[in-house]
Formats: sequence, structure tokens, C-alpha cells
Amino acid sequence: MKSVVLSVGTALLVALMVAPSQAASRVGAPWIVAASPTSVTLDWPGHGSFRVYSERQGGGSKKSVRASTSTRKVAGLHPGTMYCFQVARANGSGRSRTYCHATPGPVVAPATTSIGVATFNVCASVCKGWKKRHGAITRRIIESGADVVAVQELWGHGFSLGSDLIERGYVTVSSTNDATVLVRTSGPGSHLRHQGDTEDGIVRGFGAGSPWITMYDTVTHQPYTFVSVHLESGTSRAAKRTRRRQAVALIQGMQASEAKGRVIYAGDFNISPARHDDNVGRVFARAGYIDAYQQSASFAKSWMSSSNGFESKPRRDVKYGDHIDRIFVPRGFGVSDWAVVAPLRRGRNVRPMASDHHPVRATVWLR
Repeated sequence: MKSVVLSVGTALLVALMVAPSQAASRVGAPWIVAASPTSVTLDWPGHGSFRVYSERQGGGSKKSVRASTSTRKVAGLHPGTMYCFQVARANGSGRSRTYCHATPGPVVAPATTSIGVATFNVCASVCKGWKKRHGAITRRIIESGADVVAVQELWGHGFSLGSDLIERGYVTVSSTNDATVLVRTSGPGSHLRHQGDTEDGIVRGFGAGSPWITMYDTVTHQPYTFVSVHLESGTSRAAKRTRRRQAVALIQGMQASEAKGRVIYAGDFNISPARHDDNVGRVFARAGYIDAYQQSASFAKSWMSSSNGFESKPRRDVKYGDHIDRIFVPRGFGVSDWAVVAPLRRGRNVRPMASDHHPVRATVWLR
């Protein structure tokens, strides 16, 4: 009889010890799957009923809505405004990490043509195993389905990459030793062409050289310019100052160049809104540009960091999305979808991995 009492007491003690731990565990953090100027749709791991909290970044009244599944549309938001979200159990316990995202700004005019724009740092200069990764790099570019691909860190491998992609309709239209711009000029749906004496060039400033090309839409005959960008890496104060100076020099250089039409910048900016002090983003915002990530209407793998470090397990950074690989479009342009192009198998990055970066792709509506 005594042993039974001890067993019951032990079971009670274990229950008391486990219950608080279970109650304290967090709900999985949410990530964005769709957005409009007045709403955001979130998804998160788990089953059951939940409560979703939202508030403007920087302060304001906090609101909450119930969710009967692990996805919820939060409506009644303001256009072009950053909001922060948390998910908790129905009783308010176990709040997740905070995820912040801006609602898209309004599209100021109807667009006539959509194009896919991608950026891809292939790490040919620092990372080992180019011969083994070469085929995977080509596959990622093809899988992106992008009309324009800005490539960085080629360093001497631009010719071999361009040769592989010619059969797929891509041509190298502007390049430096480090970066290039590829444009799909043939194949289904391609509608960007050279016209007459095609303008192209390179903008240099504070150690960064950015190749650019002006292409013409065959539907509207309007010019658009695409720039491949690679800014200073590093997290030091000096690196942050250099990146800002490079961004300022890049925008000023493009304004003084012979480029025509609206400009789209794509590349490895080495800073994201998830990291402290996105001074590059502010430079582009003041110049009238917005990150396609916060302007898009739908998302795929937004929870994945575009920087992968060759790790098999996908990196997650849902505070904003640690996307140092970015596409900046003129404010007022529409973006219908945004994605990290990263094939997974059983929740792991497919090997051989192409680079320590995943390509980032967005469908941009030209106007």
C-alpha cells in the first residue's frame, strides 16, 4: 500500500513540474502569406484555437482577434504602415515571438505588363566548390522564371554561367567582374528587348560597382532600367556607414547616368529590416523606392532567410524576414508575389546547395 501512495505522489509531483513548462511554451511565430493595403494574412505552426494581437510599430492601441485555425486575416489596417503581430493560445498564454510587416502602399496607376525580377549572390569568389555548385546555380535561376536576374559575386565565372543560360533565352546585357544583369529575351512570355543603341553602364562609388541596363517593354515600348547591386558586407559601424555612402552614390550616379525610364534595383544589400538600423532602406525610401518584400500581395517561404550559410536546416528569421537580398521598386509600382527560391526535401535544403544565398524573386507590375 505504501508503494501505491508513493507512485501517486510521484505522478502528482511530475504533473506539477511538467504543467507549468507546457503552459510556458510559446506558440510558433507567424509569417506573412498575403497582404493588401488594409490587411495582412498570417500563418503559423500548430493546431487549435488562437488569438492574434496586432499594433502599429512604434506604439498605438493593441488589438486582438480570434482564430479557429493556424491562419488568420487581420483587417482594418492602414496602407503603407508597419504593424507588429503576435500569436497566443485562445486564453492568451504562450505568446509567440513578434513578427513585423508593412502593409503595401497603394498602387498609383494601373500597370500593363508584369515581369519577374530576381537577385542571386552566387558566392563564386569566396565559397568553395564552384564546379559542383555550377549546375545548381543554373537550375535556381531557371526555376525562378524571372525575366531579369541580377547576379553578384561572380568573379571570373560570368562567361561560363552566361553560356549555360543562353539556351534558356537569357543573355548577359551588362556586367562588371563581380556582378551582372541577365535578361530573358526569348522563350514564352519574354517581352523585354534592346532598342536601337541600348544604354548600359556601370555606376561606381565607395568601392561598389553596379552594372545597369535599359530595356524596352515590347507591349508599351517604354524603357525600364535594371541595376545589379552589391554593397559592403559586415556588421561594424564602419561597414554600415560604407553601405549608406554606397547607396547614396548609387542613386545619385543612376540619376546622372544616361539610363532611361523607371529604375529597379536588385542585389545583395547586406542589410535587412530585421537587422538594427536599416540605413540603406531609409536612403532608398527617401529617393522614392520601396522594398518589394513589403509591397507584395502574396508570399512564398517568407519565413526563410535568403542567407543560408550552406546549412541543411533552413534559417528562420520571422521578426521581419532576414532578407539581405532585396529588390527595390519605385513607390507606386505593384508587386503581385515575392518568394525565396529554395527547394526543400523533407524540410531540408536540397543538396548540392547552389550558394550561401537563396535567390529572391518578385513579380513587378511595370507602369
